Amino acid sequence: MVQSKATARGLRLRVLGPFEVETAAGPVEVGGRQRALLASLAFSANQVVPLWKLIGHVWDDDSPLDVRNGLQTLVSRLRRSLGADVIETTEGGYLLRAATTELDLLALRELVESAAVAAREGDTGREYASLASAVRLWRGDPLEDVASPGLRAEAGPQVAELWFAARERMLDVDLERGHGQEVIADLRDLTARHPLRESLWARLMLALHQAGRRAEALDAYRQVTDLVREQLGLDVGRAVADLHQAILLDDETLVVGQPAPAQVPRQLPGDVRGFVGRLDEMAGLDRLVSKADGQPVVISAVDGAAGIGKTSLAVHWAHQVVPRFADGQLYLNLRGYGPSVPVDPANALDMLLRSLGVSPERVPADVEERAALWRTESAARRMLVVLDNARDSAQVRPLLPGGGSVVVTSRRKLRGLSARDGARHITLGLLSPAEGLELFTDQVGRDRVAAEPHAAAAIVELCARLPLALRLAADHAARHPEWPLSSLRDELADQRGLEVLSVDDDRDSDLRSLFDWSYDALDAQAAAVFDVLGLFPGDSVGRHAVAALAAIPPSAAGAALGRLAEVSMLQQRLPDRFELHDLLRQYARDKASALPGAPAAVERLMAHYVHTAERAREHLSGVPHRMPIAAAGPDVPVVDFADHHSAVAWFDREIDTITRLVLGADEHGLHAPAAVLFQLCWHYLNLRGYWLRIVDMGEAAVLSATATGDRLLQGKCLNGASTGYGRAADRDKQITYCRAALEIFRELGDLAEQGTALLNLGSALNWLRRFAEAVEPLREAVRLYESVGDDLSTAMALNNLADTFVGLGRHEEASGPAQRALDTFREGKEPSRIVAGLETIAAVQAGSGDHRGAAATYREAVDLVEEFHVTRLAVPLRVGLGHALLAGGDVDQAHRVWREAYDRSLRDGDETVAAEIRALLSAHVRPTAG
Repeated sequence: MVQSKATARGLRLRVLGPFEVETAAGPVEVGGRQRALLASLAFSANQVVPLWKLIGHVWDDDSPLDVRNGLQTLVSRLRRSLGADVIETTEGGYLLRAATTELDLLALRELVESAAVAAREGDTGREYASLASAVRLWRGDPLEDVASPGLRAEAGPQVAELWFAARERMLDVDLERGHGQEVIADLRDLTARHPLRESLWARLMLALHQAGRRAEALDAYRQVTDLVREQLGLDVGRAVADLHQAILLDDETLVVGQPAPAQVPRQLPGDVRGFVGRLDEMAGLDRLVSKADGQPVVISAVDGAAGIGKTSLAVHWAHQVVPRFADGQLYLNLRGYGPSVPVDPANALDMLLRSLGVSPERVPADVEERAALWRTESAARRMLVVLDNARDSAQVRPLLPGGGSVVVTSRRKLRGLSARDGARHITLGLLSPAEGLELFTDQVGRDRVAAEPHAAAAIVELCARLPLALRLAADHAARHPEWPLSSLRDELADQRGLEVLSVDDDRDSDLRSLFDWSYDALDAQAAAVFDVLGLFPGDSVGRHAVAALAAIPPSAAGAALGRLAEVSMLQQRLPDRFELHDLLRQYARDKASALPGAPAAVERLMAHYVHTAERAREHLSGVPHRMPIAAAGPDVPVVDFADHHSAVAWFDREIDTITRLVLGADEHGLHAPAAVLFQLCWHYLNLRGYWLRIVDMGEAAVLSATATGDRLLQGKCLNGASTGYGRAADRDKQITYCRAALEIFRELGDLAEQGTALLNLGSALNWLRRFAEAVEPLREAVRLYESVGDDLSTAMALNNLADTFVGLGRHEEASGPAQRALDTFREGKEPSRIVAGLETIAAVQAGSGDHRGAAATYREAVDLVEEFHVTRLAVPLRVGLGHALLAGGDVDQAHRVWREAYDRSLRDGDETVAAEIRALLSAHVRPTAG
């Protein structure tokens, strides 16, 4: 292990008992939240601990508003006490650098690992010495004096179990040497302190039997039986019961000096070099095995995509827990996915039985008989079995032993094992950016990464944070040390990721081969669905969009997506939402490039979004869109919505995909539907306040509409894009677009659309505080809307006109139009317009001196904003409410709502508005008590 720079400071951190910290200057008192933070870092020493986890360990659920600043303050204080280089800041978290000489927990882990190596080499003396040194490090319950319930619950049992495993293995060695008499006192003490740990009672029984105290051994069995029944309502486990039976029969194999049993199998592949991350998954496996005492078998099923690191996790974790499984560790690659035929359960059972020393003549021919013998032979053994790369539950079930623990890895989610056999599932996701960078750095070298940090970070993302891809990319970089990392980044970015990450001499490590093996195992419909996913422009897809692409019913699409998720070719995060990581998406695009019906599939997808957006818009606006839209074809599914909320939720899920469809219209020649789609989304974008998105989509839509030659569509898109410019601080361009749209609509003689252009022009002038110029365009908009009988649009023009009068200080003149507009909005039951009307009424009330009335109106508007997702007004309304409260003398409440507005603007990334609100908070200081 690389020595940390803190070694020179004489750092010594002891966590295996009362918390103690020393530097070269002497003991350091670290208490309170600093202690919780340092403990959290120490229990994951030399690994990045994410910010969210540190915050949970330090504050639990009682975190302050500025929790990140609080965490930074604690880190700064620790650095002043311990040394500036002890704690490193990384992307997404912090890392404590420590050596085994500095941290007793690291020393414990290293000694236990050394003991495991000695055991594999058959050096029992060296094994025992390492274990004894490890056990001596224990000074009491870890974390007992650390105020962090979350950390205690998460880390405490893991470390205690590591110590227990070492202590129990020492006892086993003593018993194997015939030293039963010498360990009886220790075992009586341990069983008294841990009365429900059956493995200790079994050792006590054996020690007493070895010492010729058979009656006491049988009495120990009665004691543990009574304890387990009384406190758990269970019978003792099979291992203790079998030992009791052997003592009753005076089994000669319990007597030291008999022929030694067959050599303990140690079949694990070598540990993984540079293993990073997966702390939660490792802890989950630890917790499951910690509960294994008294259970016949504990099954952990690890699933995930090809290259995600399932085998690495299983093997690395297995090496950490070797001392817990004194009777051996078996490993078997079931070859469920790959170029070879999956291992037949009969052959697998034959290999497992031979691993336990069962002679060939004793192995039955029948599969069920082999499985029964396997369960019998494994029942009394404290053994770990790793079944790697399983095809399905049926392949695994006959291989489940009668005792010990099993870890199964598979690309498929083995739900049959959980339903029938009680398996607990662990699904591996992609590494975090910090973990991915750590893995890449470990193989490439810190100096190289430090020289090009941005290129290294980009490589991590281009590899989709997939462990195998990162290892292959690092290998590629290591083989060309003279090349800059930027060259590898450019290769990966040039859509050549799968080509760059290929391996000629090892198909098991070739990324495309791994994907091929998963793909080849798919049924025909699932494979067809995967192919069309390469045409999908978004990151998250649902069954209706896939149904449109594949020209199949939504139910069939949903079933196929589910099957793809089952074999980890997709990830399902939410109901009916499926995702591909970037490298699998590239693989899908390669498949889609050969599809003859690709253009028609994309047309169906666009039609699905156009027609579904039209249905969703009906719940957001009572004004018709007035665009001709062709009927949906028979293979185009259209989603219906129950209410405003479900319509907004659909737009929330799909807006990124819709944006890419609009921006990419030129690629597929779908200009008309792209322009229409933008217009159908405008009310949602306005509701949410997505002004920059309106600008980007609007510009693309204007180009698409112009390409079609449809003047009405061109004018509507100019009008729609103008509102985005108005809020994105380019209000002169808003005015230019409004006037261009107005000219088109006058040319077409379309009175309603002329009204909309004038409405937007008046709004733009209001934003520029050119109120006097805004009066006439808004009055003309009112007249035009009234002439075509559009009451809702008339009300909107009246509302904007009232805003103009407020800006001119003519509050009495504003009152009538504002109230008339609000009454119409309430009749139309369109939430966003009602909120806009309430905002104007509140401004009229405040300007007239009715601050209490203004505050009440603002509060009603704020409530509607939260209920109906009118995001664009969440901050302005709170600012207005604060002013009304302040004018009414309630400084404390004004501060509260301004603080809400400030937090909201920061969360939305609006630094300009946040600075304005901060100035308000500073200018109007709350009164202090006393």
